[in-house]
Amino acid sequence: MAARISPEDLLKTTNFNRAEIDSLTTHFTSLATAMDKIDRSRFRDLLADTFGVDDSLLMDRVFRCFDADADNYIGYDEFMKGMSVFLKGRREERIKFCFRVYDLNGDRYISKEEMFQMLKNCLVKGAEEDEDGVKDLVDLVLKKLDEDRDGRVSEADWIGAIDKESLLMEAFGQCMPTSKVSQNFIGIEEDEVPPNSRGLQSANRMELPAKPTKAQHAPKLPKKSSVAPPAAPKKAAA
Repeated sequence: MAARISPEDLLKTTNFNRAEIDSLTTHFTSLATAMDKIDRSRFRDLLADTFGVDDSLLMDRVFRCFDADADNYIGYDEFMKGMSVFLKGRREERIKFCFRVYDLNGDRYISKEEMFQMLKNCLVKGAEEDEDGVKDLVDLVLKKLDEDRDGRVSEADWIGAIDKESLLMEAFGQCMPTSKVSQNFIGIEEDEVPPNSRGLQSANRMELPAKPTKAQHAPKLPKKSSVAPPAAPKKAAA
């Protein structure tokens, strides 16, 4: 069993205070196996049940971002450093984390093919699959993200685009928890959340425009007036 990094070193290398380190250590211990590591299955359950990250593709990518030594387990040091960004990351840390998640093959670029795969996955459940519509959406998002116009998104492109429009940060599906969930998990107060990390997790999932229903096409009829019509004049007495 590998020796755990000390709380003193974690105070220097993470965004946690001492109480939060103790809280996260308790969480890790409850999740870890006899080898003092968290396996993929338990980590996926944590992502889905606690943090609301339930897209299978993105769950795997988040796991890979935590698993720094690629041994298919998350050790204590990896858990604490990963959670530092996942739960309390500074703005630039969170932007880079999302880029790593969306870079599915780890080649340091987000390609059109990767965008297509992720956008298909993060459409609203139950909606009809429309590949042409997804391709149109990919083209639209690529225009916003691809700042050097080379047909793919580098980390520099990503950072520049998010600086202009932060709602794009989770454009390909939720891969981070909301601030509220993060606070509940580690027991931090609202005023302890880094100011530059607030409001960056509320981006809605991309979805295809809903097809208009017949009711939406029907012309609107003018409402009947609630004012009574004027009474007819009385005939003059003979």
